[in-house]
Amino acid sequence: MHFKRWLELISLFIFLPLLFWVGVQHFGPYLLVLLAGVGGMCLWLLMSDQSFKRFRLWNWQQGKPHLLASFKLFVPWALATAAVVYWFLPESFLDWPAQQTSLWLLTLLLYPLFSVIPQEIIYRTFFFHRYKSILPSHSMRLGASTFLFGFAHAIYGNWLAVGLSAIGGAMFGLRYLQSRSTVVVVIEHSVWGCFLFTIGLGSYLSLQHAV
Repeated sequence: MHFKRWLELISLFIFLPLLFWVGVQHFGPYLLVLLAGVGGMCLWLLMSDQSFKRFRLWNWQQGKPHLLASFKLFVPWALATAAVVYWFLPESFLDWPAQQTSLWLLTLLLYPLFSVIPQEIIYRTFFFHRYKSILPSHSMRLGASTFLFGFAHAIYGNWLAVGLSAIGGAMFGLRYLQSRSTVVVVIEHSVWGCFLFTIGLGSYLSLQHAV
């Protein structure tokens, strides 16, 4: 059983991103389709597993207090991040809202629905439940999920995407462990992602650098 779980984890979280990265020029336009497909498969596996507590997909009552904590974390770090981008990447600062307004607005609308939700189902809700038999401690699952989340973003072809995603993966994973609520981490992830696209890091977090 453990061998099968390890094989599944390696296939899904290492081999599949590697295959996509190798063929990114051909498969790049289908990234969201792939995400939706993998997210749907993971959700189906969760719903078919009687040991999975389905309330964790929502768990609003327990999760809601953690939104305030996420907001308190967001404000100072968002200001610091904006200052860093303004100082070190002035040509990129607010580039999408100013120069690619339609793309920016479309991203703000579609990113939470078609990117964040599948990612949080795959890398938090599914990962933390599915692999607890082979990664029995919270810290092991958090560390593995963080590393693999950053690794998956190597498809964007730059280290900034990998680093930011690893930091985000650690933050969202810890939030999920604390709140046991998928919807809470979806909200936090969406806020951070839309913010980064807005302040000028959108090109680093898309396939523009990879293709």
